[in-house]
Amino acid sequence: MWQWEPFRGRQVAVVDFASAADAVQGSLACSAGERQVLLVAASIAEGIPVDLREAALSLDAVNAARVAVAVCHAAGYRVRVVTESRP
Repeated sequence: MWQWEPFRGRQVAVVDFASAADAVQGSLACSAGERQVLLVAASIAEGIPVDLREAALSLDAVNAARVAVAVCHAAGYRVRVVTESRP
């Protein structure tokens, strides 16, 4: 979906998080980690409840870092998370 962004005079993408959260619960094919990232985003954007324990247990290091950055951003903090692979 596209929506006109009046303050900058350009088009921006708009995500219907409620519909996206519904889709990953049923018809949308995705990995467990992708599903949890989307559900956390929907929770931040729309207040849709998410089980953080289930989300955390389904995330790899990269997606866990993405979720951590998103939560910090929503709280008003700008952070950089660096992931390192374990030997």
